[in-house]
Amino acid sequence: MRAKSIQRLMYLVGFLDLAAVMLILPLFVVHLRQLGMSPLVGGAVRSIYGVLQLITSPLLGWYSDRWGRRPVLLLCLAVSVLGYFTLGASYSIFVMMVSRIITGIFKHSTTLCKSVLADVTEVKERPRVLGLFGTSLAVAVILGPALGGNLTEYEDGFSLVCKISSAIFALNFALCFVFLPSELPLHSGASQNPPDNDDITKDDTVTSQQEKPREAHESLRNVVQIMREMDWKIFGDIFLVDFFLTFGTFCYRSSFVLLIDQMFGANPRTIGYIISFQGIIGAVAGLLTGRISKYYNDPQFELFHGSLVQALAFFALTFAPNIASVILLLIPLSISGTIIHTSTSNILIQRSHPSKVGSVTGFGQSIQAVAGMTTPLLSSLAQEVSVYGPGMMASLSAITGAVLAGFIAHKKTFKKDL
Repeated sequence: MRAKSIQRLMYLVGFLDLAAVMLILPLFVVHLRQLGMSPLVGGAVRSIYGVLQLITSPLLGWYSDRWGRRPVLLLCLAVSVLGYFTLGASYSIFVMMVSRIITGIFKHSTTLCKSVLADVTEVKERPRVLGLFGTSLAVAVILGPALGGNLTEYEDGFSLVCKISSAIFALNFALCFVFLPSELPLHSGASQNPPDNDDITKDDTVTSQQEKPREAHESLRNVVQIMREMDWKIFGDIFLVDFFLTFGTFCYRSSFVLLIDQMFGANPRTIGYIISFQGIIGAVAGLLTGRISKYYNDPQFELFHGSLVQALAFFALTFAPNIASVILLLIPLSISGTIIHTSTSNILIQRSHPSKVGSVTGFGQSIQAVAGMTTPLLSSLAQEVSVYGPGMMASLSAITGAVLAGFIAHKKTFKKDL
């Protein structure tokens, strides 16, 4: 199967994957409240997902480097079918917890799709390909919430959309089972200037997706070992920036539905349309990411400017006086989010050796999972203090990430001048 065909398959799988998740979004928080959960307890339930993602994301990325992308991706999709079907039957806190445990452990299909794209795409084409992948996800954000917001107004609507989501994951499983080959056409150049690393030599080559590692220490398949293998001098700074920016994003998003509901009295259908509008802007931005990356020709500065826009957008959204203002301010927020996502992925892949792309991107997903683990609880606490609490917390976190991103970008420029 040619690389372009695999890329198109991953665009479709990524689109269906996120669409299935976004169907549920407009009513998920409301459903928690209908089960009798307070904002704080609801935040704790949502935090379970982040905890499990933190633990399992690097492991599954590690396994995909050694066993191959296809079997691990198929496993994640198959178990997600069960997880979202169980979520549709969540009329008790216990069943809800079971569902979040299942999805928290195995819902890594989007990250694995990104690893597949990195495997089959030449270095110079990766910004464009990752941008198109981001566009496919943005289209899912457009269609999913709008459709889900309308379906949830039917009787037992939440259960209905969960069953539809489960069916979509089943379709994705079938597509990957039939069309995704076991052996991928690999492009070994992960970076035009690979970083120095004791584990990387000039004779390193990638001949098979499932090549067994020669080093005995790599046989220890656990998160602690992956953390030890990670070269923090190479990846530590970008992981830290990614954490603060993701924390700010999750902090705002985790309370977005409740904030609009409390401040403006929006119903699930309206919320779905607002989220879909945000997806439209993200899709347009995704189409332009290739040109934006070529304009900057430096993902570090691209990340810095994107994070500045995001921080300002969070602050303005916190004090938006009406829904019209919210919709207007979502435009720069969506554009900056797409730029940040693409530039961060590009930086990580550029710094990675090709045999460790899955482990690095998987660990990057774990950094985001730390934010996903902590933000529901912290934003719920902030919301109980003030309705503006989550927005202010998101603004401060994004500003911190922007400052660090600026330091990284200007530090690189200073070294070049020397």
